[in-house]
Amino acid sequence: MLGIIKKKFIVIYLLNISDIILTLLLLDTGVFMEANIFMKALVKSEIVSFFIKFGVPLVLLYVVYRRIKLASEKQLQIGNTLINGCLIFYSLINLSHLFWILQYSIHSI
Repeated sequence: MLGIIKKKFIVIYLLNISDIILTLLLLDTGVFMEANIFMKALVKSEIVSFFIKFGVPLVLLYVVYRRIKLASEKQLQIGNTLINGCLIFYSLINLSHLFWILQYSIHSI
């Protein structure tokens, strides 16, 4: 199960990266605003945004992965369920961004 969790962490990280890229694309249109109260101040600087969204999750996922290696089978199952929830959440965020980019593109033609 640990190998599956590692792959899911990689997908979460990639979804996190695509989230900031898509967010900045939407913000550049001038029509959209950042909805995440934690990122609202940070997206004013693309450099800071990328540093935070690339660096912090990478460190956190690494630390959690190191700790999860010591987990029991029951803890791995619980962790896997939580990770699945995170994957669904980030997937929905990315799909929402893609939907709004598509909507904006259609209406600005």
